[in-house]
Amino acid sequence: MSDMKKMKLGCLGVSGHLIKRIVVPLKDLERVTFLAIASRSKEKAVAFAGEWGVPRAYGSYEELLSDREIDAVYIPLPNHMHAGWIKKSADAGKHILCEKPLAMDAAEAQDAAAYAEKKGVKLMEGFMYRIQPMWLRARELVNIREIGKVHVVHTHFSYHNPDPGNIRNKPEYGGGALMDIGCYAISVPRFILGKEPVRLVAHVERHPEFGADRHTSAMMDFGDARAAFTVSTLMQPRQEVKIIGDSGEIIIHQPFNTCPDVPARLTVTNSLGTRELTFGPYDQYGLMFEAFAKAVLDDLPVPTPVSDAIANMRVIDAVRASEKSGGWVMVEG
Repeated sequence: MSDMKKMKLGCLGVSGHLIKRIVVPLKDLERVTFLAIASRSKEKAVAFAGEWGVPRAYGSYEELLSDREIDAVYIPLPNHMHAGWIKKSADAGKHILCEKPLAMDAAEAQDAAAYAEKKGVKLMEGFMYRIQPMWLRARELVNIREIGKVHVVHTHFSYHNPDPGNIRNKPEYGGGALMDIGCYAISVPRFILGKEPVRLVAHVERHPEFGADRHTSAMMDFGDARAAFTVSTLMQPRQEVKIIGDSGEIIIHQPFNTCPDVPARLTVTNSLGTRELTFGPYDQYGLMFEAFAKAVLDDLPVPTPVSDAIANMRVIDAVRASEKSGGWVMVEG
């Protein structure tokens, strides 16, 4: 595989997420070369490049985008910066893998997606869980009626972050539980059920100082099934997904922050009893970047179409609308 063509990747911003979860898998991928890092602080970019063996360091995002050797960019910037840098990256002719959520609302996501398409570049939202073998098997089990007809998908995702200076607590930056982790809780039932919710009702509690939502819950009506979630930025760290059918259930343990050094696992219970399935270990971010690189290098559709990112944002918008109205709202389609 050593002579296989590689996608040359640049990254806009030195984020904690990049260091904790992305940089290690990027070093060993068959079809990706991590060529360049940019930061608004040249010193920060140079230090990162030196520590992680990235060949090029730039003191501005624009400088990285003007590097003609770079095929694609990864955008882990704060949420409010996504749409603008998607457009600037598209102007530079770079394919784009952008962290979730794609934009601040559905209209902005639609606009950014249309812009990228007009410029002829590929755009994908970074929902890494959708590439995972565990999640693909969970959806397959649902589709073959392993637990009968699915009636409910329950998602809980929480962490504890009381830091007023953290961007995840700043609503003007797209912070808060809904945007940061609620996007997963909305994406999951859409992925598992293979359709969109018709309407929803939400209950949101905002932080008295930060203004960001700290506890957000919603019930989504999928017609013949429902999904409920609670996400929180100020609760005991915990994550779990339960998929409940009329003849069994699937529990997905550690569904989102799957560790790369231990197997991912899910539990299936039905008339045959209870069994635990394990997958890996694998690095879900490595799998996502490889899948994206394959789409870029072989000129294939990206694994998760950008239309999915826009649809997810429509549900996020509906949660906000329900918070304001205090009742059920239709999900725009």
